[in-house]
Amino acid sequence: MNNPSEISKEWYSYAERDLITANHLVKTLHPVPLEIFCYHCQQSSEKFLKGYIADQNKAIQKTHDLKLLVNECMQTKAEFKTIEQECARLTPYGVQSRYPFAMEIEEEDMKKALNDANKIKAFVNNIYKSDENNQISEENI
Repeated sequence: MNNPSEISKEWYSYAERDLITANHLVKTLHPVPLEIFCYHCQQSSEKFLKGYIADQNKAIQKTHDLKLLVNECMQTKAEFKTIEQECARLTPYGVQSRYPFAMEIEEEDMKKALNDANKIKAFVNNIYKSDENNQISEENI
């Protein structure tokens, strides 16, 4: 699988699954494991950004730092600056939320994480759609 478009679709598919998992946690587990929920929101955003980078036929950094990834995306499209704050808010959930006592997460953080992840998904989807007349959706899974 060396085709950038096929590789990016695989990243987008995994990103979509992380969002589906986060939403499933909210609906089925009570109390909601906030740290795991936020982790899946971060993971989804990370994979959407890496999918875009793959679509540009660029090497994908092995990092969970969304700020680094969004900066990489900005090198191709300056518009990625509009999701820079969302990336900054989600970045800590990529590592710190997976360990006990690393960070305190409240329900408000969970809601913000979901909003940020959905905004990043919508933004990347819009870029992808305008670049290729495609759309990232569950249908591509």
